[in-house]
Formats: sequence, C-alpha cells, structure tokens
Amino acid sequence: MSKRWKLGLATICLILILVQVRFMMKPLSQNTLENKPWNDVKPIKTSTNRRKQSILYGQDEFSSQLPKLQHTFSPEPIEYAKLREKRRLAIKSSFLHGWNGYKTYALGHDELKPLTNKTHDPFGGWGATMVDALSTLLVMDLEDELKSVIDHVQRIDFNVDEDVSVFESIIRYLGGFISAYDLSDQKYPILLTQAQRLANVLLPAFDTPSGLPTHLWNPARNMSFYQDTLIAEAGTVQLELMMLSQFTQNPIYTQKAQAITDLLDNMGYEHGMYIRGLYPTSLDVEKGRFRDDTTTFGAMGDSAFEYLLTDGKIPQYGRMYLDSIRSMKQHMLRQIPGYDMLLLPPYDTFRQKAENSMDHLTCFVPGMLAMGSKTFNEPEDMDIAKGLLETCVFMYRTTKTGLSPENWYISENERYNPITYNKTRTELERARDWWYDDDEIPTVQKTRKKQTTEYDINYKLPQVRSRPSSLFFGDERYILRPETVESLFILYRITGDQKYQEYGWEIFQAIDKWCKTKSAFAAFQNVDSDIETPEDNQIDSMESFLYAETFKYLYLLFSSPNMISLDKFVFNTEAHPFVRRHWHWA
Repeated sequence: MSKRWKLGLATICLILILVQVRFMMKPLSQNTLENKPWNDVKPIKTSTNRRKQSILYGQDEFSSQLPKLQHTFSPEPIEYAKLREKRRLAIKSSFLHGWNGYKTYALGHDELKPLTNKTHDPFGGWGATMVDALSTLLVMDLEDELKSVIDHVQRIDFNVDEDVSVFESIIRYLGGFISAYDLSDQKYPILLTQAQRLANVLLPAFDTPSGLPTHLWNPARNMSFYQDTLIAEAGTVQLELMMLSQFTQNPIYTQKAQAITDLLDNMGYEHGMYIRGLYPTSLDVEKGRFRDDTTTFGAMGDSAFEYLLTDGKIPQYGRMYLDSIRSMKQHMLRQIPGYDMLLLPPYDTFRQKAENSMDHLTCFVPGMLAMGSKTFNEPEDMDIAKGLLETCVFMYRTTKTGLSPENWYISENERYNPITYNKTRTELERARDWWYDDDEIPTVQKTRKKQTTEYDINYKLPQVRSRPSSLFFGDERYILRPETVESLFILYRITGDQKYQEYGWEIFQAIDKWCKTKSAFAAFQNVDSDIETPEDNQIDSMESFLYAETFKYLYLLFSSPNMISLDKFVFNTEAHPFVRRHWHWA
C-alpha cells in the first residue's frame, strides 16, 4: 500500500474517533430530556434539531434549599386539559387586546387612557406599561412582541428633570428589565444595560444619613426636596438590587439594599417601634426613625413584609419575617363570627387598637402566608391564608359586577382565636355544654382530611352567602388590581384545589365584561352599581400593573403547573419572575 493511501486511511480513522469522542462527551441533560414527563419541559427547535428546556420551566441543575412549595399534581384528564387551555387562551387574547391598544395609541408613554386614547406619564415618562409588560410577553410566548418594542426600550433616557418615585421605578422598571433579561435567556443585553443605567441614576437617593432612600428623586438635578419615605418603599428594593448585583457582579446595589434591612432589623422603641416585627408606615430618612404608629399589611406597608420572605433560608430575613407574622397574628388579625372569613386591618401599635377596615392591597397576604407556611412549617398560617383569601374573594362575588371595591369595613369582628375561628356561637356553646351537663354524652368526631378537587370539568362553586350586616364598602372603585388573583394563583399551586381556579375564572370574566373598552381596559367607578352599560361606569385610567400582574397571574393560573414553578422562581412585588439561584454573599 502506498504512503498516500496509508496517510488517507489514518486520517479517516482519526476523524471517526474524534466524532465518537465528541458524541460521548455531550452533556447528559441533552440526552435525558426525553425521559422527563411530558409537561416538565417545553420543546424549542434548535439548529441541531435537539430538544432544549425552556427557561420558563427553570433550571434542571437548580436544587432549592427550601421545602417543596408546589402541590404534586396528578396527570390531567384530556377533557380538563382542553378546558384549561381554552381559558388560558382567552386570558391571553384579552391581554393582547389591551397590549395592542397601548401600542397603537401610547407606545413609549407610561399609560394609555383607555376611554379617550390619550397618554398619561406619572412614572417618569419612561414607558411604564411597555417595560412592565415585557416579562408577561415572554411568559405568554409573545417574544416577537418584545422584539417589536426593544428599540423603544433602548431609547429610554432616565435623566429627566422631574421627581420620580424611587420605589415605583425599582419595582416596575428595574424589576421589569431584569426579569425580561432573565426570562429571555439573556438574549437581549440592552435590558441589563438599561437596568444598570436606571439603578445608577437612583443610587444617590440612598445617600442619606440613615441609608433610607427618599420617597421621590430628581435624576437630572441629582437631589430631592423630601425627607420621608414609607416602609413599603424602603423595604421593597432588596430583591431587585440583589439580582442586579448577581448579573453585573457589582456589589454596590446589594450593599445599599442590605443596609436598609440591617437598619430595620436593629430598630427598637427609641426609633418609634412599639411591637416587635410590626413596622409603622412612615419613616424619616434623615433621623432613621418612624414618624407614626400605624402598621398595615395594606397600602404603604404591604410589600416590605413580603420581601422578608424572598429567601427564608437567609437567617436574618427568615427571623424578621417570623417576628412580623407572629405579632400580626397576636395583635392585628380579626375574625368574622359565623363566617370562614378573616380581616387584617391597620393597627395602632402605640394604643394597641385595630381598625375595622381592610383594603384590596392586603389581599396579597394569603399568598405570602401560604408560602411562609410551607417554608417554616407553620400549618396555622395556611388556615389563616385561606380565611383571608375567602374574604378577598367574597368582596368580588357579592357585588353586582363581580368586581371588588378598593376597601371595605366590617365593624362586627373579634380578635382572632385559632380555637374559635370559623365556628358559630351555637357550635361553641355545644362544644362546652357536655362538660357541665351530666346527661350530655360527648361525641368524639374524627377530623377527615378534605379531599382536594383537582380536575372536574363540571366544578360548581358554592353559592355565595349574604353579606354580614355590618359590612359596607368604602372606596367602591376597582382599579384593575392584581392582589386577589395573585393569592389565588399561589394557593392553587400550593394546594392543588381547583376552587381557586374557578374563583379566578369568575374574576377574569367580570374584568372582561365590565372593564373592557374599544382599545384596552378601564378602571371601574362603582362595583356595586345597577348601571348595565359598562361605559357609563368606567374611569379613563389603566395602570401598568394590569399587564405586569393581573393578566400574568390569571394566565399562570391556567397554565401547566411546571411553568414558572414556585419551586424554581421568585416573584417581585410587581409579579416579575426571577429564576431562583443560590445566593452567594461574597
């Protein structure tokens, strides 16, 4: 054999060996996806025709340090899957109706006025609705829509000569940029660039004697005329800033956020805090102390408590969360005699007196408590979560429109007691009578675990009860708020109880019927009005959280449970999902 033939044969053998070695060295995850359950991965076509898991289903290599949060769902019957899918697509269609109206009449502006099709810019004029909707576009598999506005995102200039809310800028814009960057598998670097530009513009607002950011900040003048902030604002920056540090490897953002947590953690009586874990609402950023005595899990307080649960395995955050929840149960929580409903009103920590009101913003609490119950093994907190959520849903189901008011009052309530909660006075009397009556023979009843309904295409919700005589509405508007559907989504994912899906479907149908306009969706003036024509009761207002939160939570309520799993994602307070990662303080 000639040398030329020998050399050719050796070359062919070498090539075959290299091909075999390369095949054997392929990552195992690419060769084992076919063995996963059908609903655990989402196939994406690639140039090599291999299956790749969508980022919306999390990361295979991630192992949560927390207890399992989500219910273990059994396989769906075909008929139920069709029903769920039909509802999911209906919600997506409504989202697109509003999104197309915004794109047509207000793209690049903060909000569309849905009755006049004019624009409104209360958040710096940076396109709040556009940025707030980015993560929802990706969740709904509408990446082409994201691509269509990416040039507008790139042109946003944050150096405006006006006062902007530090809090709103962080939860809507910064959270929106980082989440979309994460959910798009980091394909759009401009999203991270804009997040960092915005953060750098806002950082000087944190340079106060206390480290607390001012309520408002003027980016162009690099100053603020204000010396106050709210606990909800100061306590709701940690997740976004820490995520930005992870992506940019710049610790300054985490340092600013952690300084606030450390300050709150060390506050005591001398700072105006009278009950451990119950933070009043208003703060002086110069003195680093509270300016009032009222604690609330609703407006001005809400998300500060939520962010303490961001990662329950960080000892400081877990301890602070548990302090707050235990004090809340002891001092603030109220029960409605004869109803399976709970009330969580504002509370004067100095006089130790609860009000009789509750607002829609407080309806995020059931979801928070449900996750906290699993994280810290607190079964009572799950019962409380369900009781509070029944109250929130009750406010929808008992109005003439099926929409909830902004707030309500129930004067006939009493302090929460886990022994007497959800029992009538008659039941309580009968439970006691046998002890004192010689003729009474006690009957021991075994508690049966209630069977959870997962998949019933003919599921019927129980008829709603009449309102308590002492219940009346305060602000009768519905401004497209998401908090109740947020808790419905979380309770459904944790318990698997179909009831929460059915509640959510009722709410979606009411929104679609009463709030829909020719171009988008409008807030509603009076949820308990007899007016039959929606246009006569609509308000020319539509906040961006409709697209970031309300539609997203409804859509996820009817999506595969493995999509944006609570075990693999964490939501910021504006419903922007971030892939869970192990946090390294270094």
